[in-house]
Amino acid sequence: MRLPLYCSTAKGTEPNLVGLQHPALSSLPTQLVCPLRPDISLTPLREKVHISDKEHIVACDLIRPISRKTLRPMGELDPETSARILSTFQMILAHAE
Repeated sequence: MRLPLYCSTAKGTEPNLVGLQHPALSSLPTQLVCPLRPDISLTPLREKVHISDKEHIVACDLIRPISRKTLRPMGELDPETSARILSTFQMILAHAE
């Protein structure tokens, strides 16, 4: 699976969100997304990714739904990076002890 990259700003030229929702749920009005930023701290609940030769952090701990109408597709992550992000998110869900 390759996680999609989105931009949620009208004039943005780089992605600022990573989608975590399965493609089979594309008919829903919202998409679950995590922020993608170059300037946030790396923690055990966040993953480092490289996009256009720049390092960004995916904040898996800040997932939220957003209206699909506001999202502009900006490509996809590679399968290995996508798997790391999904694994981190699953760890968050499973860590409720």
